[in-house]
Amino acid sequence: MIEICTMTSSFGAKRLGGAYSIPESIEHCSKTGFDVLDLSLFCLGDPSHPLAGDNWERELETILAAKEKCGVRFYQTHPLFRRGCIVAYDDAEKEAHYQKMMRRSLDITAAIGAKWAVFHALNDPTTMDERVQLQRNRDVYDPLVEQAARLGIGIAIENMVQPHGEGAEHRYFSLPEEMIALCDDYNCPEVKICWDFGHGNTAVPDRHREALQMLGDRLVCVHVDDNFGLADDHLLPFCGSIKWEELMPVLGELNFPGVLDIEVRFTRGFPDDMRDEASRMTAAVLRRLQAMI
Repeated sequence: MIEICTMTSSFGAKRLGGAYSIPESIEHCSKTGFDVLDLSLFCLGDPSHPLAGDNWERELETILAAKEKCGVRFYQTHPLFRRGCIVAYDDAEKEAHYQKMMRRSLDITAAIGAKWAVFHALNDPTTMDERVQLQRNRDVYDPLVEQAARLGIGIAIENMVQPHGEGAEHRYFSLPEEMIALCDDYNCPEVKICWDFGHGNTAVPDRHREALQMLGDRLVCVHVDDNFGLADDHLLPFCGSIKWEELMPVLGELNFPGVLDIEVRFTRGFPDDMRDEASRMTAAVLRRLQAMI
């Protein structure tokens, strides 16, 4: 059975200030119905975060202790990413930190026993040349793929949002064909695909089922969230326009090896004393999706 999963960021910032630590998040996720987790590593973008500092391994030990205490496991992680899925920052210091933290995210992924680190496909907005787009991603991800292979883990590259509205242009790697081209350009077991259902709904709402079928055994991770096809709203499933009843059976047909990893904003705005109940609601929704597979 395909298991349900949530990101540790579902217990991130608190409504009135402050934030849950990662061990606290693990504990809350565990007691609200989740045995499998996705470690959110967006925090690595903040140089002041313990995981981004020189003593990061000490913080990692607290995460591993919480993992053992709660009896959970990690299937995937979500490292930091550049807003807009750009190829590089103009600020050299910021780019150097980003590169360092991407490498660290793979070390963390391996240390916690996760199999996949999910990275965003990158987009060069100056060109529509597929070969150039592929090479831009290769330039960034080739060293990470080599590192992942040494660590015994893999990289799952995520499909991107297709912008809408006045002046919107096609964003490369929002289409399944483009994701397949990138994955097949590597043609190695360390590089596969993460399909974000919400992103897919902005790009191929009328052929979403076909898109999943096209990915086939390249698909190893998913992000579960909903929208109305115009923006990446990260709504709870059934609160947007995605036809989940049509899509979930495809995962079964593909013998999908991953988990249903929910990536929604649903829990984030609730008062702290209601956050657990909100998390239980996301687990209940995932179990309904699970029953459709």
